[in-house]
Amino acid sequence: MKRKIIYTLALVAVMATSCRKESNLNPKSVNAVDFESSFSTPDRIKAQVLGMYSGLKAGDFYGGRYIVYNEVRADNYINLTTNAVTAYQVWNFTTSNNAQEVTGLWGAGYSVINRCNLFIDGMAAGGAATVGTALAANYVAEAKMIRAIAYYSLLQLYARPYSDGNGARPGLPLRLKGNSGAGDYDLARSTVGQVYTQILADLNDAEAALPLSYTTAYDNTVRGHRNTAIAFKTRVYLSMQRYADVITEANKIVSASAPYTATTGVANALQANVANVFKTPYTTTESILSSPMVVGADIVGGQTALGSYFYSVREYKLNDAGVVADASWKTTDARRTLITSATVANVPSQLM
Repeated sequence: MKRKIIYTLALVAVMATSCRKESNLNPKSVNAVDFESSFSTPDRIKAQVLGMYSGLKAGDFYGGRYIVYNEVRADNYINLTTNAVTAYQVWNFTTSNNAQEVTGLWGAGYSVINRCNLFIDGMAAGGAATVGTALAANYVAEAKMIRAIAYYSLLQLYARPYSDGNGARPGLPLRLKGNSGAGDYDLARSTVGQVYTQILADLNDAEAALPLSYTTAYDNTVRGHRNTAIAFKTRVYLSMQRYADVITEANKIVSASAPYTATTGVANALQANVANVFKTPYTTTESILSSPMVVGADIVGGQTALGSYFYSVREYKLNDAGVVADASWKTTDARRTLITSATVANVPSQLM
């Protein structure tokens, strides 16, 4: 009997040890949160909301490259260096389909879209119960607004204008579900019109569910509120040349007479002095939506930094026959004080 008891105890001990070893082989990470757990607390859900905005300000997106590529494709800048790393091919309209400019921006845009899709999926699967119906609607509206901004932004560089074929031209792969693991995600391009339809649907949903305002000027600047969605719709309709709709949307947020400010929600309006927009704390009502850029943490450097293109490294100069020579740009405009003169590569240059 004693021998049987000893054997039994030994077997239990071995099994317990085996269980402990199995759990040690697959410990829960203390530095990462799995998809399901990421919607288990209000703080984790809010962190994801802020993370969607963070994706917009990535160096390959609005934090650098997207601004640069749109600027240099116009006729206001002359390239001085023929440096392929600093948007020379974009400026010269000679990009190939595997160029860094093409793939980097595409990846950054769809990364934002996927963040939004995963968030919307997660809120529907249980996140809404964590934060309550009202706050969940607010958060999902922010996700839809950000997704609309990302799709609209990519559409301007990777598709023909809406007016070319009335939206019938090939547009973008329209992804509305999140991808959280490896898989075959091939998806045909939707038409330009179909992508614009989704953008407007997202913005209309956002307008209906976003708050009129937040409790601080900071949040009114860096997060979407109702007037943000409306303002962005005016830009979308303008790109589609639906001018009557531009006026309809603009009338919601711009008063018919001076001081031409929004009469409900955040009182967005132009500043009397444009320099005020760029002074601390950067929260004037002229900012419809701005990204906070913390020195040392958010501001991109190197050949993605905005200043390196137009000021410090001087990759480009202002085209003397461009907007700088436009007589309608009055000499009293404060923005003209931002123009400096220098000699770059033995070329007298105007820089901005």
